[in-house]
Amino acid sequence: MDIPALSMSMSMSRLHLDVGFAVMAEVMDSAEEMEIALLDILEASVTPDLGQNIDIRV
Repeated sequence: MDIPALSMSMSMSRLHLDVGFAVMAEVMDSAEEMEIALLDILEASVTPDLGQNIDIRV
């Protein structure tokens, strides 16, 4: 393999790595946003006094 071809091969490998890391960073950011949204939903659904007392009148 000659030097220009080797250089192109190394450049393409580096590009693939950079693209892979960029995609991974986007996925991690998206997952973090989804985690925050899910925690907000779970916190909003918690009602600590619900079901503690039962009023029964006959």
